[in-house]
Amino acid sequence: MAEPELNKKQREDFIVQWVNFIKSHSDEEWSKQQNILINSQLKSAHQFTREEYLKFKQELNNPVD
Repeated sequence: MAEPELNKKQREDFIVQWVNFIKSHSDEEWSKQQNILINSQLKSAHQFTREEYLKFKQELNNPVD
C-alpha cells in the first residue's frame, strides 16, 4: 500500500476507534480525555516564544541532511 493510502487508512481506523470509544463511554469520561489532550497541546504551544516557534518551524520546513 502506498504511503498516502496507508496514512488515509490509519486516519480512518483512528476515527472508527474514537467513535467506538465515545459510544461505549460516558460523556464525562470521553470529555475528560479530550480535555487532557487539548490542555497538553496548549501547554506545549506556550513553551515556545514566538521567535523560537518560527525558528523551529523554519527548521522543519528546511531540514539539514
